[in-house]
Amino acid sequence: MGLELYHLTLQRQSNYVHSCTGHFVDHGPSVKRKSRKDYQVCIATETHLELYDVEEGNFRKLAVVPIFATITAMQSLPVETNYSYLILVTDAGNLSLLQFVNDSGTIRLHSLFNEPFARSGVRKLSPQRHLQVDPQGRCIFLSATDRNKLCYQTDFRNNTLNVSSPLEFQRPNRITISTTICDVAFDNPVYASLEIDSSDLSRYLVFYMLDLGLNHVLQQSEHPLPRDAHFIIPVPNLERFGVTTKSEDQTNPFVIIASENKLILKDAHGHFNLQVQLPTRETTAIVIIASTVHKLKKEFFILLQAHNGDLYKVQIKAANSIPKIIVTFFDTIEPSSHLHIFKNGLFMALQEFSCFSLYEFESLGDDTNALTSDEPDKILRISPKSTLENISVLERSKCLNPILSLNVVESTPLTILAQPSLQKLVSGVNFSELITSPLPPNASGIWSIRPPTDPWHRLVFLGLPKSTMILDIEDGTLEELDPANNKFKIDGDQTVFVGIMGERSVIQVCGNSMLHVNYDKKKLTLKSEWLPPAGIKILKATCSSSQLALALSNNEIIYFELDIATESLNEYQERIELPERITDLSIPKTFRCDFLAVGCLDSSVKIIGLRQSDEENFMEVISMQVLTSPPHSLKLTLSKSALLLHIGLDSGVYMRSSVDKVDGQLFDVRTKFLGSKSVKISVLSQIDFKSAQLESEEEDDNDDEEEIDESVIEQSSCAVVHCDKTWLSYEIDELLYVRPLILPRNMSLEAIAEFRTNDLKSNGYCAISSRGSLIIGRVDKFTEVDNWFQHNDMMSTDEEEVATVRQYQGRTIATDVSDKKVQYVIENDTSAKRCRICVYRSGILLSIGLEDDTEFIINDTTCLDAKVVQFGSSENYLVLSTNDMKLKTYLLKVERKDTKRTVVLEFIHDTIVDDKINSMVSFRDKLLVPLMGNIVLYAMGRKQLLKKSISITPPSITKVVCVRQWEDQRVAIGDIHESVTLFLFDKRLNQFISLADDVVKRHVTALEFLDRSTVIGGDRFGNIWVLRVPQDIEKMIDEEYAYFLSKFHKNNNSEISRNIMECPCKLDLANHFYANDIPISFSVVRNLQMSDRTSVIYAGLQGTIGCLKPLVTKSEVEFMHKLQDCLNDADEIFFNEREEELVPSGDAELELNVELRTNTKSGQLSPRPTTEGAFSLVGREHVVYRSYYAPLKGVVDGDFCEGFLHLYPSEQEFLVKKLGLKNITQVKSRLAEIRTNHV
Repeated sequence: MGLELYHLTLQRQSNYVHSCTGHFVDHGPSVKRKSRKDYQVCIATETHLELYDVEEGNFRKLAVVPIFATITAMQSLPVETNYSYLILVTDAGNLSLLQFVNDSGTIRLHSLFNEPFARSGVRKLSPQRHLQVDPQGRCIFLSATDRNKLCYQTDFRNNTLNVSSPLEFQRPNRITISTTICDVAFDNPVYASLEIDSSDLSRYLVFYMLDLGLNHVLQQSEHPLPRDAHFIIPVPNLERFGVTTKSEDQTNPFVIIASENKLILKDAHGHFNLQVQLPTRETTAIVIIASTVHKLKKEFFILLQAHNGDLYKVQIKAANSIPKIIVTFFDTIEPSSHLHIFKNGLFMALQEFSCFSLYEFESLGDDTNALTSDEPDKILRISPKSTLENISVLERSKCLNPILSLNVVESTPLTILAQPSLQKLVSGVNFSELITSPLPPNASGIWSIRPPTDPWHRLVFLGLPKSTMILDIEDGTLEELDPANNKFKIDGDQTVFVGIMGERSVIQVCGNSMLHVNYDKKKLTLKSEWLPPAGIKILKATCSSSQLALALSNNEIIYFELDIATESLNEYQERIELPERITDLSIPKTFRCDFLAVGCLDSSVKIIGLRQSDEENFMEVISMQVLTSPPHSLKLTLSKSALLLHIGLDSGVYMRSSVDKVDGQLFDVRTKFLGSKSVKISVLSQIDFKSAQLESEEEDDNDDEEEIDESVIEQSSCAVVHCDKTWLSYEIDELLYVRPLILPRNMSLEAIAEFRTNDLKSNGYCAISSRGSLIIGRVDKFTEVDNWFQHNDMMSTDEEEVATVRQYQGRTIATDVSDKKVQYVIENDTSAKRCRICVYRSGILLSIGLEDDTEFIINDTTCLDAKVVQFGSSENYLVLSTNDMKLKTYLLKVERKDTKRTVVLEFIHDTIVDDKINSMVSFRDKLLVPLMGNIVLYAMGRKQLLKKSISITPPSITKVVCVRQWEDQRVAIGDIHESVTLFLFDKRLNQFISLADDVVKRHVTALEFLDRSTVIGGDRFGNIWVLRVPQDIEKMIDEEYAYFLSKFHKNNNSEISRNIMECPCKLDLANHFYANDIPISFSVVRNLQMSDRTSVIYAGLQGTIGCLKPLVTKSEVEFMHKLQDCLNDADEIFFNEREEELVPSGDAELELNVELRTNTKSGQLSPRPTTEGAFSLVGREHVVYRSYYAPLKGVVDGDFCEGFLHLYPSEQEFLVKKLGLKNITQVKSRLAEIRTNHV
């Protein structure tokens, strides 16, 4: 069995290229709407969809749907029900109609219609490039880049959407560059196209009309255009705004054509040809890239954007029933591919080189400096603005598009630095620290008390070695409890446990006693005290609202129950005796539980029955789980109606088991190794995982809403796991996550408890840190599949301004050789020939130079690559390769003054080379540089770098884009055309000897060694592949190196020509996978999140961050491949099953129609509409998609396998039977294990 990899996308690509608005789904209480209000926007990359709601003035994410195909066009289709449906065109060659459905709070996407119209793949003759939809939802126009066009008629009647067969029309020798749909009300639909005649490169505006009576597409008219025409803009029906447009009883449609620096208004009948200049800057010509139309009651305006980010407001007003164009400069934002204006006054821009932003209109602009069509030759010059004037930013999304450089800084939690806009990505749960206060030494336990009738916590107990500190919470402040009112034991004993029972009973358990204190409106009364037998200590304790259990040092368990009426504790005379010492015990925080979990020193966990109706098993062991080491801590919790047992072992292993609520049996055991220390468990039982709602909850003062939120929060809990680091264990959408808390470096939490006050309504906590301080704060932003990283913008020296293009673009990140926590970030100025260097350590920006600057500017330099090299000394040197073919060398010095680090860069010298160096690497304390068909090793010299070794590379290597080395023994060189070549360094000859090359031309963009024989790389077409030296060659090199040299490198009598056999060996292809994003970086990470397997983290140009993990066991490989194959064949499997269930009936008329079904009968095989490609959504076969350029080999697509989790329960059960498994849990646990233990 060869190398098998499991692929997961941790961060989806964020190069959003499609968007459309509409009302796609009701995501809240169903409210009858009087009119259509399209406050939802669906945006898409080439690989996935995201649905947002912006009605409240922010981006509220409703759904994320991966599409295993390349999306080429997307639009919304309005129908009479005031809902919008989604139209997708992909490389599957199908026209796909889809519907968002709210299934009990989960937004799903159903495929309603998949009509093939072309071959699969992206082709210039396939009508998949341009998509336009009639505003009344009557037809769909598709256009190819060259020649072909299609039109589908749509009809919505009786809750059924009917789609006709396509009408095809062709324009030979015509290249379509822009299209739009015209507003003609209910006349025959008209479609406008901007086309280039390939014979003479002339440009034309062509109007096509769908004659609904003749069911035929006609060319209505054609108009010549200037050769610089490039964009077509729709115009509303001008008849509504006082312009006479009727001609032959039909609406005369208008469009605006954008050419260089001007706009042209034209109509279909050729009556108007109005021109107006655009306000321009001094230096650049204007090219329009995006537009949107916003209609008001009595007027409308069009917002255009130029390539430099300038926004223009265009108005068309009636002057004696003749249109007049008015153009004004509006504002400046980043260049966008799509613009949308919503009816609530919000404006959304889908930026090209960042993400998407939401703005609010402050005004509609100043119309004093306007250009009109009355003066078509008048020119107006403008200056770029540094601040927004007419709009204000409400929200900006965070994204990574494009990624030019990536560096893994830390493995646990996974921390990544990414450029060009330097961002720090951390995979973990956010830890917000609000208050910090020092504590006495050796504080080890913390408990918080909240009476059931009180929404806020009132007491906090802090356990010290021989005393207890009690804090009273009042109006958001913590003060030590008044001694006069204190009935608890605070001196002479150590507190083991504190809990609340009933309505007002506070239980304090110490090593030598148990106190029952009545808490009634801040008044404390000692109700009873229980003492253990002489010489016996209380080791552990736990309680629910009506039950209390104490573990004694003589291996006995004392059990109490609370009389609710009198609030008194009743001890059961029968005691539970165990043969081994008890290490911990737990009852969940509920009114009453039927089970008690007990951990013993004999490496076992026992479940004891507490169900009084079951007299036979009452206070008896009913189930047991054998462990690999003694349990150190355990907690039994209720989370979303499931009973879960969290176990921490002395060996550093965390376990989570499910408990059957009927018989107490343990099942579904999950494990994760966390470190070398014993694992301690704490529980936060009131957690809201929807962190996006936290801020709104803080600002909301409605008491009723608070009560609703509390009832929701009480349904979920998470376990805080304390080891070398602090982790959180929780479930979202039935998937288990064990993620680290994002804490300051070298800090962990020793103990934690819930903490809710009027100022901290949800997810609050109070904790004891490893630094011995009391921390009050919040946990939020929980890691989940679609939100794997926390994005943090690093400190930037750029001033805050509205920049259409960043002044500095990130080029590369160089890691310090001596201190891996130090990163040198090199950025190039986009407007001048210079670069700057910033230094970060653990995400903190360091000072550079003696004047405490935060950046180091190098003038007259554009950096191509940078590396830190030691050159055989203890000092570090930073070497930059520049665009003017130089190697600049700087000495790095780190000075410490009063715990403050300062980095000093001292220029040493320049080394002139004869080529541009795109990649370098440190090799044997020298600098390895690919130079003019040679591999050159440079050493440090006084006046320049000195060449110490020159090795000739094969003649096919022309331009090296990537160089990597393996333990100062081997070098891999990636060529822009000629794939990868491996070289072996011969120390005796001081030369690099070519070892192996590829048999396929690959356009390499990134490369990394996995081991001495194996490299992983990516090419510019979005492929990821693994190449390996054959094992027989490796054996020959290890055992008979002299023979290897004599046979392959000193044999001049070889029968094979050198231009055919440049290297003695050929690399074998071990794995191949199409990622649909250009890989630009690979990082091999060991012990990722305490995993026992090596991981490969890769970054894609469009913002993708993915992970490749090896599958090491045969059963694991077979299971994952079997699951992937089953999901790939799901459409066929369900179709065959339905065919078998159908009762034969008479011939029925075949129609292309889709019944829009959102509710299905119980017991149905699948609630999805019955259509071809229902499970793949767009009819694209997964294996074909992942084999776009070469067959998929040795890689399991984890993203596709996790699609099983999003199927309907009935579909999951059916596929599980097809897989031959017992239940759904087996599949879910396998999928969760990869993310929990290895990512």
